[in-house]
Amino acid sequence: MKKIAILTCLKANDVCTGASCLEAFFKKEAFFNQYKKEDIKLVAFWTCNGCEEVLLNNQEGLNEKLERILSMKTEIVHIGVCTKIKDEHSKKEILCPKIEEIIRYLKDNNIKIIFGTHK
Repeated sequence: MKKIAILTCLKANDVCTGASCLEAFFKKEAFFNQYKKEDIKLVAFWTCNGCEEVLLNNQEGLNEKLERILSMKTEIVHIGVCTKIKDEHSKKEILCPKIEEIIRYLKDNNIKIIFGTHK
């Protein structure tokens, strides 16, 4: 059974219930379609700790979350579309720098990253 987590943006909680991510996961639709013939388990549905937080190595709470993700032997983390922000210069959507930092940590610990949850 594959152990999967979903990472979303803390600010998205202002307008998002997580329903679309969870529905896609449980119905094995959209970015979870690849698991149609596999047993999967959602081990975490978590957020970053916000944009105002300091760098990863100085975030005690976020480090606890990351240790928990590792201790559960999470294999794959799906990154929610809500983790993209509008770049002030190019006006294009880019990945939030805090999320990029989390992704680097996860990859360094052999966790596969997939960008996307629902359409």
